[in-house]
Amino acid sequence: MSVMNGFRTELIDKIVNINGHILVYPIDNEGIKDFDIIEGEIKKLKFIKKSIPMLEAQILALGDSQSSGGLLRGVPIDRLSNIDIISSNIIEGKLIKNNDGVIIGSRLASNLSLSTENNISIMSPRGISSPFGTIPRSYSYDIDAVFDIGMTDYDSSVIFMDLPIAQEFLNLGNVVGVIQIFVDNPEKSILYKDELDKVLEEFDVFSRDWSQTNASLQEMLIVERNVMFLIFSLLLIITGINIVSGLIILVKDRSREISILRAMGMTKTSISRLFIITGSKIGFYATLTGLFFGILVSVYVENIRLFIMSIFDITLFNPEIYFLISMPSEIHIPEVITITILSLSLSVVATIYPAIRSVSKDPAEALRNE
Repeated sequence: MSVMNGFRTELIDKIVNINGHILVYPIDNEGIKDFDIIEGEIKKLKFIKKSIPMLEAQILALGDSQSSGGLLRGVPIDRLSNIDIISSNIIEGKLIKNNDGVIIGSRLASNLSLSTENNISIMSPRGISSPFGTIPRSYSYDIDAVFDIGMTDYDSSVIFMDLPIAQEFLNLGNVVGVIQIFVDNPEKSILYKDELDKVLEEFDVFSRDWSQTNASLQEMLIVERNVMFLIFSLLLIITGINIVSGLIILVKDRSREISILRAMGMTKTSISRLFIITGSKIGFYATLTGLFFGILVSVYVENIRLFIMSIFDITLFNPEIYFLISMPSEIHIPEVITITILSLSLSVVATIYPAIRSVSKDPAEALRNE
């Protein structure tokens, strides 16, 4: 559960921090032409921290001998530092070197065998019209910096470019495709969106908050969480069955001793209490042991993953599939308390049937059958 919690938090946090809390889109396919005026109106709202106009386009990135599909993002170069998840994860070069350069992801740089000492060629299908059709545009740019945010999907495809350069390269004029908005409290973005929509009524745009933009991702994570809860419930049931089975065997093996104690005057309640206490002790110590090792594994899950990978030469938590390059873990104390209480309660409940069975036979008959 801690890995699922960590995965959800880490994934959503990184996606939201790079894409924005609220996104403003054009109603038509012609882009947002008056984005400067819209930004001026947006910034009047108190809950707005920052806004970033952006242009996006699918492109083909070319190295010396390799090529890879990518996503070009044109943003004002002086505002790129406002995207904290990018500016704080520069691993090579400088964030702002010159307006004509680009900033690329670490995996894209690795796939194309590029560094800040090389140039990258970018090809766009939005080319120049000619009598023979559209000729794709292709230009070469200096690589100013390389970022690594720990998300494979972004590190292997995204290229940042200064907005005016991107507009010229894509031959789109002075328009943007989206305005990213960051607010003071992302959890309230759905409420802020309603207030923002009132300001944007006079413009040909609409807005969506991060939960709407990533609705399919959230649904997927909820399904995975429910599946994990189902698996955990089945494990609890199996644990309860094991306790019941173990105590029934113990009752059968100790039937002679139980009969002797009954014959000596020990009450049914006292004997039943012995088995309840015995089963509860087993559950108590098992729960404590599981709690200790569960927390230990949750805290050091990434170290354990790396150790197993180094020993057996296998890949666990493939970043190409799970988007993140490391296995996150986040312990929620309320969940730990709930699981502990459920485990202890199940341990006590599981002892009731064996305890009743231990005193169900007549002691004299049980001794005759021995």
